[in-house]
Amino acid sequence: MTTVRAALSATGFGAAVPYFAGGLVIGLVFRQEYISRIGPIAVQPPFAATMVVPLLLALGTGVAHGTWPSAVLRRTLRTAAVRAGSYLLASLVSLAVVAVAAAASDAAVGPGMVRSLLLFSGLTMGAGAICGIAFAWCPAVVICSVAVLSPPSTSPLSLGSMIFSGEATGSQFVVACSVYVAGLAVAVVDVASRGYVRRSWRAESSTRSADGGRYVY
Repeated sequence: MTTVRAALSATGFGAAVPYFAGGLVIGLVFRQEYISRIGPIAVQPPFAATMVVPLLLALGTGVAHGTWPSAVLRRTLRTAAVRAGSYLLASLVSLAVVAVAAAASDAAVGPGMVRSLLLFSGLTMGAGAICGIAFAWCPAVVICSVAVLSPPSTSPLSLGSMIFSGEATGSQFVVACSVYVAGLAVAVVDVASRGYVRRSWRAESSTRSADGGRYVY
């Protein structure tokens, strides 16, 4: 347990805990509430307040590996495994919170919450890896805002149905799972991180010369 705790502390996983706790509290406290208006904007149709929980959980997942860029010279299976472990653990914790919130809710929202969690988590993980964890929230929050402002639609793939509906269809899960897998892959590979510096040809030559003609890894 000490090793696991130390590893999670090193990856910045603790920054995700408040989001998980907040999602659990909202899911339990507002389990009977429905949202029909957001400020001056009327929401049609109204949706269960517990459908907000996946957004909070996804924000936590997006920052689950919030380490600062470090001087890592090469990508290795170990660095990828650590990143994957952070995000997958966050996803498992999020699913557990969703299960508790869905069981406590008076509405049948379980399938819809899982779908929304997968969709939002894929967006936050991908955005966090590309733009930095400070911007991990952007695509998920923007899509939610657009969904609120969009007119009602009967299409299962409309933003309103994909985000706020408590029910879920097979096509919705295909889209949500695809976004999740793509976001997780981008986050694990971490293509935009400044911490993985490519070794230039000049640096390789200098290293080899200093070591008598042998490469040092």
